[in-house]
Formats: sequence, C-alpha cells, structure tokens
Amino acid sequence: MHFWNSLREWALWLLFIVPAGMLFGSHANATSMEEDLALRNKLERRIAAITKNPVLHKQMIREGRDRTVLCRTCHGEDGMAVQPLAPNLAGQNPVYIVDQFQRFGDGRRNDYLMSNLAMTFTEEDKIKIALYYSEMEMRASGGGELSLLDEGKRIYHEVCVKCHGADGRGQEGYARLAGQRYEYVDKMLKEFRDRTGRRSNLWMTGVAIRLSDRDMAAVATYLANLK
Repeated sequence: MHFWNSLREWALWLLFIVPAGMLFGSHANATSMEEDLALRNKLERRIAAITKNPVLHKQMIREGRDRTVLCRTCHGEDGMAVQPLAPNLAGQNPVYIVDQFQRFGDGRRNDYLMSNLAMTFTEEDKIKIALYYSEMEMRASGGGELSLLDEGKRIYHEVCVKCHGADGRGQEGYARLAGQRYEYVDKMLKEFRDRTGRRSNLWMTGVAIRLSDRDMAAVATYLANLK
C-alpha cells in the first residue's frame, strides 16, 4: 500500500493505528481490514466498468433515482441533507456509498432506519443509488465555529489527507468530506472516538481517540466550509 512508503507515514501508523489495534485485537482487525480492502477493490472495478460504458452509466443513474424516494426524506432532492444530523450525499464517492450500505446491512454501522433500509437493497441497487448521488453537485454547507477554521485546516492536513485527500474529496473509495455538514462530521468523529457501537472502523477510531472535542469542532468547521 502506497502510504507505507515514507518514514513519516510509518510514524503515523504507529501513532494512530497501533493503539487502536491494542484496544480491539490486532489479528481480528487485520483480517477485517483485508476484507474491507478486497471489497473496496471489487466495487472500484465494477463502478469503473460501468462509467466506461456511457449508455449503461446513464441507465444506472436513472434507475438509481427511482430507488431514492425514501432517501430524499433525509438527504434531500439534490443530495443536500434536510434532516438534522443526516449527511449530504451529493458528489459523494460512489464506492464509499456502497461500502456504507454494506456496513449498515452487516451491523458494522447501526442505525434503525438505515440498517433496515440497507437490507432491502441488492448490491446492484446500492451501486445505482451511489452513482446517482455521485453525479450531483456538492455545495459547501458552511457553519461551525469559524474562529477554529485555521486550526481545523492544520489538524486536517496533519492526519486526514492520506485517505480523504488534500481537497477533501476522498480517494480510493474513501469518503468525500469537503462541504459536509458541520454537525454530521462532529457527530461522526465522536462516535468513532467514543466507540458507541453505531459505527466500527479501526482506522478512524485510531485517529479519533487522539482528538479533543475542540479538535473535532475545528476539523468539522474546516470541512463544512471547504469547497
């Protein structure tokens, strides 16, 4: 994996991931991480094949829209969330959306509505929905604690860019965070840190356990205002 290539990145591995592995059990989590990577690679290949076929791509997006009637109640007609603490989905990485559907379905993420909804969709349904939302335009949500904007930028660029990119738009199946709602990002980080049972991700917990509430508010503010 490319992020093992430098000494600095290896130091980050030691700093953030090893403590989390000690908390959860390294062998089981290593296996889980390998399975996650294999699934992500499979999804990337499938979605790449679809996007290379313009006719199929357009058809999948159209059929995805037909499957989002319930989704719009929380995530909005244009993919910009309208319910408290729901995330924006517009412009989101399609591989990430499908991966999160899988997590809701198998219990790694826990939400009464989303967990039940995820179990009603086939994998093809999930891909169609993901492609539909990925084509929408994400707009910066704004808000947060603007006095923490510069601090949030610093923290983000120190610990988040390897997966989520310098522009916050995600890479290699990771989430796009640029423009995401302040309240949602803040809640998400706290769930990873506090291990509430609502979501499980070794990497994110390894980062979040070292962030204070102020750090989280700062990062959430920076991302909410990042275009």
